[in-house]
This record gives sequence, C-alpha cells and structure tokens, in this order.
Amino acid sequence: MSYIRDEEGKFLQHLKTTEDLQLEAVYRDHPYISGNRATYSKRKLDEYHGPSDQDCESTPSDSETVSASDFDDLSDFLGESNEISPGVPLSGRHIVELNILGQYLRKGCSICAEVLNLASCVGESRYGLGSILHIKCDGCQRINSVPTGKRRQNGVWDVNTKLGAGNPFSAILYTGIGETAVNRFFAALNLPSVDAKTLKKREREVGSAFEAVAESTCQEAIEKEINCTKDQETVSYDAGWQTRGSGRNYASLSGHGSMIGASTGKVLAYAVRCKKCKQCDQDTSKDPSSHDCRKNWTGSSKSMEPDMAVNMLHNLKDKGFHVKNLVMDNDATTISKARSNFDQNIQKFSDFNHTKKNFTNKLYQMKKDKKYSLLGAKTIKHLTKLFAYVVKSNKDPVKLKNNLQSIPCHVFGDHSKCDEWCKYKENPEVYRPKNLPYSRYLTGDQLLQDLILLFGTFAKVSEKLFQIGSTQNNESFNRTVATKNPKTHFYSGSESTAFRVASAVAQRNDGVGFISKVYDHLHLSPGDNTSRYIGKENRKREYQRQQKQAIEYKKRRRELKSSKTQQDSTSEIKEGATYQPAVDLEPSQCSTDEIPSQLQPPTSSAHIVNNAQSDFLFFDLETTGLGTESKIVEFACINKNNIFHRYDDSLLVMYWSI
Repeated sequence: MSYIRDEEGKFLQHLKTTEDLQLEAVYRDHPYISGNRATYSKRKLDEYHGPSDQDCESTPSDSETVSASDFDDLSDFLGESNEISPGVPLSGRHIVELNILGQYLRKGCSICAEVLNLASCVGESRYGLGSILHIKCDGCQRINSVPTGKRRQNGVWDVNTKLGAGNPFSAILYTGIGETAVNRFFAALNLPSVDAKTLKKREREVGSAFEAVAESTCQEAIEKEINCTKDQETVSYDAGWQTRGSGRNYASLSGHGSMIGASTGKVLAYAVRCKKCKQCDQDTSKDPSSHDCRKNWTGSSKSMEPDMAVNMLHNLKDKGFHVKNLVMDNDATTISKARSNFDQNIQKFSDFNHTKKNFTNKLYQMKKDKKYSLLGAKTIKHLTKLFAYVVKSNKDPVKLKNNLQSIPCHVFGDHSKCDEWCKYKENPEVYRPKNLPYSRYLTGDQLLQDLILLFGTFAKVSEKLFQIGSTQNNESFNRTVATKNPKTHFYSGSESTAFRVASAVAQRNDGVGFISKVYDHLHLSPGDNTSRYIGKENRKREYQRQQKQAIEYKKRRRELKSSKTQQDSTSEIKEGATYQPAVDLEPSQCSTDEIPSQLQPPTSSAHIVNNAQSDFLFFDLETTGLGTESKIVEFACINKNNIFHRYDDSLLVMYWSI
C-alpha cells in the first residue's frame, strides 16, 4: 500500500496490493495488532526506520482501530513498531520463549500447513518485550503472524507483566530500578526498549499484587508472633523518609514506618504517607476517587512518624495483637501520641544503638568544646564500651544508676565505687588500664568534673535505660526500602512508592522467593530460571545469616574495623588537615607539611663518624600523640656517663616542634 497527501496535507491510503489484502486477513484474525501503536510496517515502507514501541503494549479492539487519515504525519500512522528493511533479516536481540516460537513455526502456514521459516520474516509488531513476527509462507506466500511469547486472554504479554513485577535480571518493583535504568540495560544488550507508558501500566497492574502479598505475609507474621509471645507483645518501630535529612531541614514528600515483632523479626505492620499526587496537581478539579490517589498527608514531614505509629497500633489491635511494649529511638514524640490516642499504659523501651550513639556524640562534642588532649579516640572508645556494658548488663534501675556514676572515677583510678564489672576488684596489684592511652589513668580535675556531669545526665534517666531494646531490624528494613525506592529518585508522586515499600515488606518477611507468590497472584508461572535463582539466593542468605552469627566472624569484623580506624587516624595525624569544611578558606590550615615516615636503618655503606673527640647524645621522649600540637610527657637522654630523665606535669607545657 502506498500513501499520498491530500490538499490539507493529510495522508490517504492508495493502491491496495495482494500483500495488503493478506495483511488485512492477519489483522482480522488478530485484532489486538490493528491499533494505532501496533501497526505493521512492511518492506515497501523501508524509508521510515526504527522508531521505538511507545505504548504498543495495549491491544485495542476492532472498534479502537484507527485509519491513516487520523494522523498529520505518516510516522504517527505507522506507530512505533520496528521496521524490517528489504533484504535485511531480523536484527538485534529479542526475549523469546523458544517453546512458543517453535510450536508456531512447526504448526506451519494457516493455509497450506507448510512449516514456516524464520528467515522469511518480513516484519514485526512490537508490544514492549513481546513481538508478533510476520512470516511469509514459502509455499503460498501468505503472511502468518507468529508470537514470540505467551499472552493472556486480554492480550497482555506475560513477559511485560513480569518486567513490571520484576525478575532477577530486569526489574522495576523487585529490584527498585526505573524506566530509564531498564531501557539503558536493554540498550546495552541490544534489546528493544520499552516505552514509559507501557511500564507504568504494567507497574500498576502488578503493584496491587505486591501489596496483597505484603499484607498476607504481615498476617502470617502476626500469627507467628502471637504463638511466640506470652502476654508481652513487644514490637520495634522506626520510620524512614525518601529524602535525606540535612539535620536542619526535613521536608520529604513521603515517608514510611514499620513495626517488627521482637520474637520473629518480621514486619507485622507498615504504613506509607505521601504529600503529593501528580495527577491531582495537574488537574485541581479532578476527583481523587477517579484514580488511585495516594496523597494522604498534609502536615509536616516530621509528624508522619507519630501518626503512622498510632495508625499501625490500632490496626494490629484490630487483628488480635495488642502491643504493650514499644521499642524505639528518642527522636520523636511517638510514645506520647501513643499513650494519648491508643493506650496510656503502653511502655517504651529505648533503642540501645541510638542511646549509645547519643552518648558518643556528647563525648566528641566535649572534646571539641573543651580541647581535652586526653579525650582522644581511644579514650572515647573505652568510655563508650564501659557505658554500653553497664547499660546492657543491669536490669535494675537503681543498680544501673550507681554503676553509671562510678565510671568517671574508675577511669581516673578511684575504684571505691566500682561493682563486680571492674577488673581491678579481681587483682588490684597487677591491674593496668590497658584500654586508656599509654595504659595510664586519666588526669585533670576539670575533665573529671565534666565526665561526672555527663554520666550523671544518663544516670538520672536510668528508669528508661534499664529496659533496653533494639530497632536494628527496622534499620535493616529501611535499607531494603532504600534499594527499591532510592533517595536520589522521586517516586511518591504516584502509587510507585507504596508499591516499592510493599515489595520491601514482602522481601523482609519471605525473602527473595516472595516473587513466586506475586506471580501466583497474577496467574503467571515463575519459570525455571526464576526458581533456580530463588533457590540460590535463599541458600546464600541462610549461609550468610549463620556466618554472621558466629563469634569468630564478629571478632574478625571488630579487628578489621579497629585496624582500619587506627590506620586512618595515624595517616590523618601525619598528613595534617587535608579535608574538612572550609579548610581552603583558612590559610593557617592549608599546610602541605607532613610528619615524615619511619626512616630506613643505615646500610653498611653509610658513613659513620668514629672520632674519639666526638660526643654522642642518645635521647628518647614520650608524647601524648603524633600531632604537631601533642605534648611531651617524658624525656630521657644519655651522654657517656651522664644520664638525664624527667617525668612530671611541668613537661606538659613543652611542645614538640617539627
């Protein structure tokens, strides 16, 4: 068929050929390929090359068929299906189900039943990753349509639905990538690209399946948690946001919260809050009920966390799980909201990791403000270790308070208030504070008073600290959400963020094998490759879980971390200030001088003065560190029969000058 323009510039059909009549017969047999975006492009139109498959996923009915006169440009009428030029075989790479393709080729021509030859393909109509190949019969010259994969009764291709749901190799919700990343991946493999509209349709189709699977896994987790607990319904709670907070500005347009059972470690409930809907913003008069609007929050981003907690507490109660203890950090007013709007008797357990981090930050702030030279990284590490041990081992608030108050005196050499945790009590004669700098006790009355004040602040709230918990499972879940909904991308303008959080919930509860449940919900078969991948990942996950629980693994991890920290700290002292905020604006900090590395010992060829008239002086000194402002605490030297040695506080005024 050829095309000419009319007086208004519209394209009109002209001169139907025998091949055109055969194509019309194909369209009558397969009406879903006769629409705007799935138009067959044949050899006679080889001058129009290579548009992509925008929106060719849809399979319109006969009533939706359009004609050439509806378009201002011939390329619009031809749609976005790939063209096959004359004499050029099919090129590029396609995702093909070999058994389906083989069955249609072996079945042969619909007229003469002659086996079809793939080399006789004259064109294709693409639908995302699926295609209809138009193969000319070598016998009767009839053009037959051969699909490259499975389709459901509504014409939707299984491969496109699985692309929306995700699989181990190309995914949207399963792996957390978007349309741009998917098409870049396909382009690198020379696979046909998929239009954004097609992906969005399939994402919405499978998104409800992800949410249904996530809800079912939460219900199963609730039942397991009820069987494991005995009148002590305890959950850990934490919230996350899809935009990084700067410390001063928290303005994320969406957030999520999770409650995880203390016994099972599985997500019992989750919630998502969104402040934006693109469809509503584009048309303010649009009724939110006309689409799947996920905008459900108008307050500040900070207030999302307490609201989601109260909402989940009520939902769990409706399902037969009444939460009595809530483990969470101290960064929000969630517990106050829960006691006023849910249960006034609910108890809060502080999160251990957040509490320890808060304590460590206060020590570093003290060092920064007071310039204590003895309050270095090694001292802070030891004080944090003592604090953590006392908090973890004491379940009595009075005993915890007394032990916290005794720690400052302990590191200054006064063990009169120490409890059984102090190693000095076991053998006072040989005990040395080996975890403090130079294995010596700390000194300085002002430092002692500041430490007593700091530990006293935590001792006053011992009633909150003696019941300690952990939100580490929630933090792990938040990291999983971040892999599926990266903070560098915005997905909360539609349903996508809710779908991605649901995917993270299902993966947390059931592992990577949850995708099989999604396929079951969509009436899709997972496939052999997917099943093998799931089995491999489950075995890997179990191996890593057992390995990370081993004591040897934890010791080795601590050793590597300590070695890395020590190496970096030593290098930073030797190099001076190389990277810090506004360092280039402070001329005094812009120094290229470095402490030289350890000198090599002299070789046999080195010239050594050996003169009876020469005097050699040998000396050594001890300092508080390797920095240019470190202080000398001990000095000794020897010359022939003369010996000098000094160690007292007066040396602290001397500075090591290089």
